[in-house]
Amino acid sequence: MKLFLLAFILSLLWNFWANSLHGAEKLRVGFPSLATALSPTWVTAKKGFWKKQGLDVELIYLSGGITVPSLLSGSVQIIVGSDTETAIAMLKGAEIVRLGVTTNSLGSSLVTQQNISSFEQLKGKTIVIGSRGFSSLEVRLSQLLLDKGVDPKDDVKFLPVGGGPPSRVAALEKGVIIAAMITPPYDLVAERAGLKIFAKVDVPLIAGGINTTTGFVQKSRPTLIQFLKGYMEGIHHMLAHKEETIRIFSDYLGSRDPGVLSSFYNEISGRVEKGLRPDPKSIRYLLDFTARLYPQAKEVSETDHTDLRMLDEIQRSGFLQQIDR
Repeated sequence: MKLFLLAFILSLLWNFWANSLHGAEKLRVGFPSLATALSPTWVTAKKGFWKKQGLDVELIYLSGGITVPSLLSGSVQIIVGSDTETAIAMLKGAEIVRLGVTTNSLGSSLVTQQNISSFEQLKGKTIVIGSRGFSSLEVRLSQLLLDKGVDPKDDVKFLPVGGGPPSRVAALEKGVIIAAMITPPYDLVAERAGLKIFAKVDVPLIAGGINTTTGFVQKSRPTLIQFLKGYMEGIHHMLAHKEETIRIFSDYLGSRDPGVLSSFYNEISGRVEKGLRPDPKSIRYLLDFTARLYPQAKEVSETDHTDLRMLDEIQRSGFLQQIDR
């Protein structure tokens, strides 16, 4: 009798969960890489914080520079990341709006072969970056080279290579390339493989931007507020539960190395914006550097293409204080 009663209760709970999920609003959310700034989305999805908000969110890995086209075509309703490409699309008139950001700074490393000892030696060489287009890695590397007296346009060649940081590390290990921009924790992986972390780069640059179309804002504002709330709670959980979060990161990154995973966690936990608010200085940095290729970016203000009214509403509601308890 007890077993029957237990089975009956479990059946009721299962039916309630299944019916709730069936009635949940579906959202397709694209992200472009396994980068630190995007990792809070994995925790939020895995721990069910979007489900808690009544949303059925499908995270979709969109590599190869297709995140912005996927958003504009309606294949996804939100993209997290691809901030440089998104900014350029905004400059060209795309109806995209930024609702918030995951971080206001980015760290990465210029990794080289051991025989590189000066920036002068990089002149005439090819340096591998990430995806095609004017990516954030290119922005960071260009600024680093300029600071060191190397013209990123005339003195070196940038080569975009797909497959994420592991592919760039592998190419360095094989000696196919001489230098590459690598994001954490793969710079640590590269160093352990005998390569050289030649320079650390840290810039005030937005990352993990939460972007959607103006049309979707107009028709689905309550849904977007639910999405932002779920994301905030996911970030709070990530910061409060390091070991559990590291296990989630391990599933996505395919790594079991505790040093690598701890480095990854420390990188995002030290940068993440709990309230998802962009720093105007970080937006300005992106716009000013983008102006090298798109001069009209100089005329864009830090608040253009950004809608923080939903974050304002969430803040006024006391939601952040509730999840901080």
